[in-house]
Amino acid sequence: MSLTPLIDCVFILLVFFMLQTNFMKPRSMEFTQATGSAKIESESTMVVVEVHENGSLWLNSKESSLEGLKEYAAELIAPAQTRVMLAVDEQVLLQAAVDVMDLFNQFGVHNISVSATQRFAQ
Repeated sequence: MSLTPLIDCVFILLVFFMLQTNFMKPRSMEFTQATGSAKIESESTMVVVEVHENGSLWLNSKESSLEGLKEYAAELIAPAQTRVMLAVDEQVLLQAAVDVMDLFNQFGVHNISVSATQRFAQ
């Protein structure tokens, strides 16, 4: 019994996966972590978005949706000066927070702080 065909298949698969990984480029997103000592210079440029454990989104203490956030972000007058405070429940999937961050990044808001909370008061 010859092992040559098996070894050939293994090497072909190895080469295939090596080539495949070279074409994948990971995307990264930079953000600053919120600190307790941060001072807010202008209250009008601060947006607070909460992501609750059940996946609900709250924009400035009012319940919203991803579409509502998109409409709000599109209407921002000075997105470069706008700061977003993203408060995420610890039990929320990371993708929900990334979706909100991506949405604001699409509209030019890049100053996003992330804070993890244990539980939101319902």
